[in-house]
Amino acid sequence: RSHSPEPYRVVCYFASWSNYRDGNGAFNISYIVPDHCTHLVYTFAGLNIDGGVDSLDYFNDINVNKGYQRIMALKEENPCLKVLLAVGGWNEGSEKYSLMAEQEKYREAFADQSLRYLVHFGFDGLDLDWEYPTMRNGIPEDRENFVLLVQTLRRKYAPRRKLLTAALSASKQILQAGYDLPRLCEELDFVNVMTYDYADGKKASLNAPLYGDYSTTGETIDSTISYISKSGCPMAKVTFGLTTHAKTYTVTPGRLMAPGITAIGPGQPGPYTRAAGSLGYNEVCEMLKPNRTGTTGPQWVVKALAQSAVKYAYREDQWMTFDGIETITAKVRYAMNKKLGGIMFWTIDTDDFQGDCHGEAYPLLLTALRTLGAAQTPPAAAAAPKQQQQQKQQQQQQQEPQYEQQVLVVTGNPTGEKLNEEIRKALRSLLGKEQSDQVQIRELKSEAELRRIAPGARPIGVQLVQ
Repeated sequence: RSHSPEPYRVVCYFASWSNYRDGNGAFNISYIVPDHCTHLVYTFAGLNIDGGVDSLDYFNDINVNKGYQRIMALKEENPCLKVLLAVGGWNEGSEKYSLMAEQEKYREAFADQSLRYLVHFGFDGLDLDWEYPTMRNGIPEDRENFVLLVQTLRRKYAPRRKLLTAALSASKQILQAGYDLPRLCEELDFVNVMTYDYADGKKASLNAPLYGDYSTTGETIDSTISYISKSGCPMAKVTFGLTTHAKTYTVTPGRLMAPGITAIGPGQPGPYTRAAGSLGYNEVCEMLKPNRTGTTGPQWVVKALAQSAVKYAYREDQWMTFDGIETITAKVRYAMNKKLGGIMFWTIDTDDFQGDCHGEAYPLLLTALRTLGAAQTPPAAAAAPKQQQQQKQQQQQQQEPQYEQQVLVVTGNPTGEKLNEEIRKALRSLLGKEQSDQVQIRELKSEAELRRIAPGARPIGVQLVQ
């Protein structure tokens, strides 16, 4: 039985690359609790040279880690769960999506091929994450062409009952330029609005202010939702975006550390996400732990802005803005008061999924669920996260066959194709042609690196290369 509350949607985005992270930040699909979400979105697929949907990481998605297969298996635990594939994302850019949507023949081909792709892997639908129409080498015609693309997809998907959704920018400027909201909302099952990342890169500013206050000079969540509402998009089709990411800055330490101070640059990268200017909530809550345990040394100063429903913290030259338990609660209540269709999280793999900070796994997600009305006993995996996750992973590995493909670990610096040919010949003599052709040759620093990125794969040997 689902723990997610009806009739609200709870859309959980999963970053497929999160299993490449280090230490306690390394995420595994087996950690996902299917009952927490009504919709689970696997990110990201991209466009191939033929303009069709394709994996951006075959090793992770299909061949070895089998991300597609494993995420679809979660439906066995929660048959009501809908699993979508997201295509696009920031790194994919906008230009090739603009080119694909520009001509009818390309739109038709994309619709046909994407439907086959979804059916083949079992996905329940497609989430369009074109970032953004008319922007980043796009053209003004993208606004109309995006509508035509969505209409084509809807026509093709309807007979197979595939869901069609889109992730929308929270910027009024981008919404006006790139999205014909009334027509898009008519065709899409729902839209996921990225009501975060409002922060300015030049000033230490708030990433997701609910309302404006003395520290907010630009757009807010409320101004975005108001604009979408006035556009004619039904509020029941709007999914309110929440983030488990913090925006961080490097600043000049001083007496005044409030929002709006000048930023020198992005904040220092965290140990797991390793991205300057950003931290996961799992990194944030670990950093703030000393404030609760009373350890000596420089302390983080944590402040909450009630009007904006955002927290910020600073320590020496580091400054960050983020959401915590209280601010997530306030934002979910806002979504309920506005009669929005639900909430979405970007991303569940940077919530405190290990349960290190609040005594339960996924504290932000569970806070949102309880606020929506699902104040039930948390699932066992959340109540005792690490033990339950380990048991779940062991059971899954016992029930499922080990990864079909074996991996040859090569350390050092391979000298090119000739070496790979020699290795392949040796494998054929050892395993036979059919089995050896399924072995992936990976250049890795160590066998331990294989264990991190593909914990179930079995290395068949180690070749040291000087």
